[in-house]
Amino acid sequence: MKNISEIRIDAASKISGEEQYVRDLQIDDLLYAKTIRSTRAHAKIDSIHFDEDFNWESFTIITAKDVPNNYVAIIKNDMPYLAHETVNYIGEPIVLIAAEKKQMLREAEKHIAIIYEELKTSLTIDETLTKDDKKDIFAEISLVDGDFEKAAVDAEYIIEETYETGLQEHVYIEPQCVVAIPEDNTIHIKGSMQCPYYVQNAMNELFKGTETKVDVTQIMTGGAFGGKEDFPSLICGHVALLAQKAQKPVMLSFDREEDIRYTTKRHPSKIHMKAAVDNDGTIQGLNVDILLDSGAYTTLSPVVLARAVLTSFGCYRLQNVIVRGRAVKTNIPPCGAFRGFGGPQALFAIEMLIEKIAHSLSEPVWDIKKRNLLSMGDVLPTGQPIDYSFGLPQCIEKVLISSKYFEKLKEFSDYNKNSNGILKGVGISLAAHGAGFTGVGENTIQAIAEMEVLTEGKVVIKTANTEMGQGVDTAYKIIVSKRLNIPFEDIVIEEKNTSKVPNSGPTVASRSTMIVGKLLVDNCDKILEKLDLSAREHTPDEFKQKALSFVEKNGNIVVRTQYKHPDFISFDEKTYKGYGYPVYSWSANVAEIEIDLTSYQVEVKKFYTAHDVGKTINRQQSEGQIQGGVLQGIGYGIYEEMRIKDGEIENRGFRDYIIPTIKDIPKVHVDIVEDEYFNGPFGAKALGELPLVGAAPAVASAVSFAMKKPVKKIPLTPEVIASMIEEKDYEY
Repeated sequence: MKNISEIRIDAASKISGEEQYVRDLQIDDLLYAKTIRSTRAHAKIDSIHFDEDFNWESFTIITAKDVPNNYVAIIKNDMPYLAHETVNYIGEPIVLIAAEKKQMLREAEKHIAIIYEELKTSLTIDETLTKDDKKDIFAEISLVDGDFEKAAVDAEYIIEETYETGLQEHVYIEPQCVVAIPEDNTIHIKGSMQCPYYVQNAMNELFKGTETKVDVTQIMTGGAFGGKEDFPSLICGHVALLAQKAQKPVMLSFDREEDIRYTTKRHPSKIHMKAAVDNDGTIQGLNVDILLDSGAYTTLSPVVLARAVLTSFGCYRLQNVIVRGRAVKTNIPPCGAFRGFGGPQALFAIEMLIEKIAHSLSEPVWDIKKRNLLSMGDVLPTGQPIDYSFGLPQCIEKVLISSKYFEKLKEFSDYNKNSNGILKGVGISLAAHGAGFTGVGENTIQAIAEMEVLTEGKVVIKTANTEMGQGVDTAYKIIVSKRLNIPFEDIVIEEKNTSKVPNSGPTVASRSTMIVGKLLVDNCDKILEKLDLSAREHTPDEFKQKALSFVEKNGNIVVRTQYKHPDFISFDEKTYKGYGYPVYSWSANVAEIEIDLTSYQVEVKKFYTAHDVGKTINRQQSEGQIQGGVLQGIGYGIYEEMRIKDGEIENRGFRDYIIPTIKDIPKVHVDIVEDEYFNGPFGAKALGELPLVGAAPAVASAVSFAMKKPVKKIPLTPEVIASMIEEKDYEY
């Protein structure tokens, strides 16, 4: 029998099919919604025509003129709920319609005509930059440490390259779905989402100046990976507007094609790296220029860019550093949050630069990595010291042993000399991921977690952090059960409704366990103090007796804790100096691959990874997160190609957007290192995003080894591999 702490509290209901998702809700008088979208990448809207011969009486219709405050509250508030004068991407919402049956919506769409006046498009980063218009730069960050120009003059070599990554689709199991239910002057929104308070804030802004009130509830969510962070604010606004006008419940449910074509994606990137290098491969200076393709609107691009900038150092001891980051507007669908938040793009670039330095100097890749590797006591280019919770050396040791990396280098090199149609490769990557929001983000959020002890002795956990398949509800129960020494069945997770739980911040940035979990520990300590149990061990029965007695005399115990960074942590948002994150999580990764020289297909055969997570709260869940993240990173590295033609996403589903399937999953060996973080629950720090961040660079490193050519772009599709093979003269 497994220990109860290893059993997901939502496992049985999901496996049995009893779990209720948004589409499963039984709602009387429900209307269905449809979005009428732009068919142009950039154009003026001359007019919208509704066929006068069509019977519109059974439909609720919303256009931009019906929207009280027409910009979605995210960061810059530049994206309209409905386009009114200009459209900026194919798929931009223009008209909303609702009716009793979906077939009615499909028929009605045929009777709506939108007349456009075409405008010039910018479909790539380069096209936008040639316009030299500051309005097209959504965010810009600069970081300077030391004197790169002097380092470049003094260096033996200048080694540089431009690295590119593409769009990536989230591929959560459950496509976007939300519903709005009007009741008197309040609209109740229920949805598949990560951040109820993001939606709440957006709805407050949407209906500001009106009598309409809104509350928001997260319904069980079938995966998200960042795709349900900012995007639900847009579509929740759509159903809220329709429900308010119709005075009936309205559901908006995407099918897979609509979800793939019109929701946010991972930002494509173009990153130029220029290194000043000594004879022995020591990097004396680094100049980085990061360009992210934001798509048509800002969304979360400033946050994604910030993490890309702070990840561009990788795991290396660097001096004389310049980093410039820009998030650029183009006329493609807006990009947004995705597991890793800019980290995967930047880490791929720095890891491939190390590969190129090694190739240029005819040195083994590991020798260059080791020569430039961070050590305890080193200082990052931001000025942040590495002086606690630094488990990278242990991760490296474990993964080199488990993978037999050095033995494989020789074995595969010998094999490739006599290869007949198959090349074998082994590659290594090192990854770092800052825990929580960048810079002052956590102090700005001021997350609050609440707990309540009820009359029957039950303990209720109240946070806005959402369960979406990652196991956070189980982790919270483990934390509280362990700290209070009470059984799982005496702990209740409150519904994630904005009228019932405080704002503990969004479920993003690998922060839920480390940040909010620590608030729960502090709440537990407050409860124990009230019950006079804080100074000694107690049994579950003693806790219950004390709790029942206290509540009977004084009423329910309610405790709250608000997050604050440790006092020594500070960050300058202008110079990007200071603590970018309170702590980093670390990983080392080794990939074994084969390249079929007939099909040009890359196949990952084995993957070895070691992660420093501070302290694992639930080992089974941690290993599952790591394995899943690795697979998602492998998809990013070799399979997942999103094609855009004339501004339109051509992919329609899983026939033409290829993701790893069960037959593509390699054997993944996981080691967990526990170098505890003093301000995390029992020492825990970030885990959720790190596994993805390091996976693609390890695979690319293995491809580089097999082909004896540095990799410059991902995904490494057969077309990319073929082009690498066809290059007769590869310049280092």
